[in-house]
Amino acid sequence: MRKAAPDPIAPAALRGAVAGSGLVLLAALVGAAVRLLPWALDPTIPWATLAPFAKSLLAVAIEAAILTGWPVGWALAAQRLVERGEARVLASLGESPVRTLARLAPQAMVFVVVLAATSVALGREAAAPGRIVDALLAEGRANCVASEGKPATFSVPFVSATWLCGGNVPRLVGRAPLGGIVFTAAGARVSDDLRRIDLDDARLALSAPGEAKTLGLRVHVASLTLKGMAPWARASSIPPAVRALVVTASGLAASCAVVFALLKLRRRRVGGVIAVALGSSGPLAALGALRGLELRIPDVAPGAWLLVFVFVPCAAVLAVFAGAMVLTAFGRARSGKQAAGR
Repeated sequence: MRKAAPDPIAPAALRGAVAGSGLVLLAALVGAAVRLLPWALDPTIPWATLAPFAKSLLAVAIEAAILTGWPVGWALAAQRLVERGEARVLASLGESPVRTLARLAPQAMVFVVVLAATSVALGREAAAPGRIVDALLAEGRANCVASEGKPATFSVPFVSATWLCGGNVPRLVGRAPLGGIVFTAAGARVSDDLRRIDLDDARLALSAPGEAKTLGLRVHVASLTLKGMAPWARASSIPPAVRALVVTASGLAASCAVVFALLKLRRRRVGGVIAVALGSSGPLAALGALRGLELRIPDVAPGAWLLVFVFVPCAAVLAVFAGAMVLTAFGRARSGKQAAGR
């Protein structure tokens, strides 16, 4: 009985995807640890408070690792297939790039399930970080009230604000996210997606850019809304299921596009570094498009705005094909110079 020939691309693609995802995950975890370290070392922030933000950053790291490592691993497998000449052999036997790509369908299903589950978890963890901050604001104010007029301060992490105790009414003191405006307020509420802070009985002290002293202009309003929280703290503004669908479709589209492009370029020499760059271009374009669209959705119910997220997978595919076109043009220009030199 003849032994079945090993698949020329699937094992290498699986190993590359797992290794690529692992390396990206390691780098993302290091970045997450750097972000959390100042708060982890702050004795005023208990681990129970820090845990939800750590879980959110972990979900972001896992999602980015799978979304980026998957196409990069497939790109390296396709590059090796071309470099060894096996892609030309398969083409001479009548196997099209689409048929070669179909060999990766089983593992694609696994990656789709894992990436979708991770994206849903991320959407749930990051859908309402403002609720955690709201709880911290309420807890700080309650501690002020419990101090019974004794001078004390209670810092509120993640919003760079502090409750000042000792007066008749506790006052929250902080700095606006944009403009460097110092404010105090008797109460504060943060929106679920951390896009804004609503202040009650707010007092503002305006200062000139780059100057420590105030301009002498003070404003007192009954209510005030501040927008522009730190970018890393912004949560996704679309439903978790929709976000998972967009991210998963982008990862699948980028992976298939890069394998198809490299198989089409089988007559040209493509190095490993270029394959990695081509494989990562799709996920990076998708993440950039997704983030840009999320920040532009109105605060009201998204509604028809969700339709624009169809362009996120399209951005991933266009980025890969644009890179392939640049590679093709560069190869032709180089061949033309070599021919002219002869």
